[in-house]
Amino acid sequence: MPVKYLSQEWIDAYNAALAGDAVRSALKGKSAALQMVISDAPQGEIRYWLRIADGGAEAGLGDADGADVTIRQSYETSAQVNSGELDGQKAFTQGKVKIGGKMLKMMQLRGPLAQVQTALAGIDTEY
Repeated sequence: MPVKYLSQEWIDAYNAALAGDAVRSALKGKSAALQMVISDAPQGEIRYWLRIADGGAEAGLGDADGADVTIRQSYETSAQVNSGELDGQKAFTQGKVKIGGKMLKMMQLRGPLAQVQTALAGIDTEY
């Protein structure tokens, strides 16, 4: 049964996907706190976070304490990236995604976050 994108059920499925061996391996030795801000969602602005700590990761709704990086995008762009219709790097170069904070940290996470994205693709999501 599909889960509604950006709902608590989606966050729960996201956390389950983050527990996979491929994601844990990709995140080994990495640490960061990412804040996502999604504008123009059907329910208004949505804020959620991803905290990475040496092979583990956890996501939640709301604001991250001490975020290293803040990623801002519209609901449409976020849904396209999450569903695999649009590459996240391409969305950034097209100006559809705004990144603030520690850019070096973000660059170091490109590969591991690609593995996270692959895991998220396995979530049956309703947009």
